[in-house]
Amino acid sequence: MKVIYIFIFAAIFAFLPNVFSTEKSPEKPVAAVMKEDYPSVLNFGDVMFDRGVRNIMERRGRNPFQYAMEEMPVIKKYDVVIANLEGPIVETDRGKCQQKVYNFQFASTTPELLNTAGISMVNIANNHMYDCYGMGFESTKKYLEEAGISYIGDRKADKSFVVKIIDGKKIAFVGMDETVQPVPISNFYPLIAKLKMENDFIVVNIHWGTEYESQFNGKQKEIGHRLIDSGVNVVFGHHSHVVEPVEIYNAGVIFYSLGNFVFDQDGPETTKGIGAGVEFQKEKMAFTIYPYHIEIFAPKFLKGEEKESFCQNYLRFISHMSCKFEI
Repeated sequence: MKVIYIFIFAAIFAFLPNVFSTEKSPEKPVAAVMKEDYPSVLNFGDVMFDRGVRNIMERRGRNPFQYAMEEMPVIKKYDVVIANLEGPIVETDRGKCQQKVYNFQFASTTPELLNTAGISMVNIANNHMYDCYGMGFESTKKYLEEAGISYIGDRKADKSFVVKIIDGKKIAFVGMDETVQPVPISNFYPLIAKLKMENDFIVVNIHWGTEYESQFNGKQKEIGHRLIDSGVNVVFGHHSHVVEPVEIYNAGVIFYSLGNFVFDQDGPETTKGIGAGVEFQKEKMAFTIYPYHIEIFAPKFLKGEEKESFCQNYLRFISHMSCKFEI
């Protein structure tokens, strides 16, 4: 009998875990819903690694992207990350460069610094790129090429762009300067029309406008509209060192100025800036705004209510949802 009882109790206890277990039985696998990949670009404004920024980097060993690196999961979601490189990368005696009030010269470690923030492309069409003459310009291209960082902007329109194939789409990136105009702006309109026939999308970075003006001027509007009419999808502007409005025009978008990204200016407006992200979807462009405040020359992205408040104000003239809008 004892043997029978032992057998019965063993059977009961073997069964109990199945009765009281909270674990669910394996379900049949569900087919994964694949999200289609779309080409995406994130653009920032002016970066400057001289003067006050250089002093802090050299004396304190401080990376001006220390806060931005905290946002790498967001930044890395984008296929191309662009900034305007506001000066030449060149190791030379400053006496061999232009002797003017504001003359910038960046260290040879600059490409490595850009890489820490995930910046994979820079615009070199601006009013400081020739601060060390042609020597500085050529040196800049050499250092960028060695680091695998793409650049846009040159002394000839047909050398001022690069084309990248991303998720099966061809995107032409064009660098332009309206301040000292090494290439007349009028030379770009036929180039844009040609690029439109050969590529799926066109992104323009342009250095233009009036410094410290929070509103774009008539010349910017004229150029911006004509660029869109010629085939450009998105225009990213810089040079004013402050944020200027965004405009939706004729199926294109113009960010008149993204403001500073890394700079040693400390005015209330020069310490504000935005990153503008765009995803080129099948029948629309989806944009996301990333506002930040510059603290001791380093951009720190806004969060929570502060971020929402900024976007509500910045996007108040267009239809948007939080810090996002589509066209």
